[in-house]
Amino acid sequence: MLSLRLKSGEYLTIGENIAVQIFRQTGDSFEVAVKAPREIPVLRGEVFERSGRRPEGLREFRQKSPSQRNSIAKRQTALARQEELRENRLALMGKMTEVLDEMETGAAGDGERIAILRRLLEQLGEELG
Repeated sequence: MLSLRLKSGEYLTIGENIAVQIFRQTGDSFEVAVKAPREIPVLRGEVFERSGRRPEGLREFRQKSPSQRNSIAKRQTALARQEELRENRLALMGKMTEVLDEMETGAAGDGERIAILRRLLEQLGEELG
């Protein structure tokens, strides 16, 4: 099976007397013009398949519904947000580590608080993996 990508206005020919031209895309659909002799039937796939047949060699392609596309977009947005939050938390952890290092070297009597902060910081790091 030949597989082509055509832009609006481009066309392909089949034999000497059949031409198929792509006009424009509107959402998920394309406007297509077919020039063929009258004796050659030109049918939409769904009409052709009512006969119980399907042309061999065609790719299986199921169009996603608008709700499926919205669901995928929402999931991708949520994943991107989760990754952004993870990066922010990692940056905070780095800064907390710097502050704790400074406190350990200069602050007398803060040892217990520093130890607690370090344990919490380690727990946060384990949660983020």
